[in-house]
Formats: sequence, structure tokens, C-alpha cells
Amino acid sequence: MNAPVEVVANLDVVKDDLALISKAQEGIEAWYFENLLKHSGFRKNELAQLIGIDAKTVDNYRKSQKKFTRDAAEKLLKLHRLFALGDELFGSTAEFMDWLAIPSPSLNNQSPLTLLPSVSGIMEVEKQLLRLAHGYAA
Repeated sequence: MNAPVEVVANLDVVKDDLALISKAQEGIEAWYFENLLKHSGFRKNELAQLIGIDAKTVDNYRKSQKKFTRDAAEKLLKLHRLFALGDELFGSTAEFMDWLAIPSPSLNNQSPLTLLPSVSGIMEVEKQLLRLAHGYAA
């Protein structure tokens, strides 16, 4: 992974699940991918894998101004929300990325990072972050 970038362009973090589903169905622009790429420090192919598409497809979407839809859009929106929460909780993207790499007993000794390729996994990691935010062990 590349070093995470601390400064992030304004992201429209969708906090409400129903609004997130609606936005994902409408489709989201390629700049959501680019912003998360810069923010997280993931390589393009790593982030593309997390959302379930090929890195070349990302380039094609950007060039043709095609929107991400359905599962890829939902994962991108949920990852944006997850990173916003992680940054808020840990104080920096770098600290959050470190936490993502550490196996957790509450995740069957898996690292949170290994769960990010699925929507359910992203939700489970978000649950762990919310537990930490409320002072519970995660």
C-alpha cells in the first residue's frame, strides 16, 4: 500500500442507510473512487478489488464519465463512510489503516481489512468502530 494522504477532498459521506442505497442505485461518479484512493493510500488495483471490479474498468468509467452503480457504488459509499468514521475515531488515516491490519478476536481473529470486500464485512467493521467509539472493546 502507498502511504495514506491525510488531506481529503470534500466527500459526501452518506450516513443514512436508506439514502445510501438510493444514491448507489442512482450511481456515483468516478471521482468517489479517486478520492477514496487518495484518502486511503490503497493502490488502484487494491481498491478496485475491494469494490469488486477490475482496475481497467475504473479507468474506462473515468474516461467515459460512466457512473459506478449497484454493488460497486454501495461499497464505495460504505467505504467512504467507514474511512470518515475511522479517521474521526483514530485521528488520522494512517492510524486507521494500522488498525485495519490488526487481527481482532471479535472478528474471529481476522483483520478488519480482510472483511472489506463484502458489504456485510464493511458493516461488521463499522459495527466494531462504533463499539470503540462508545467505549466498548472491539
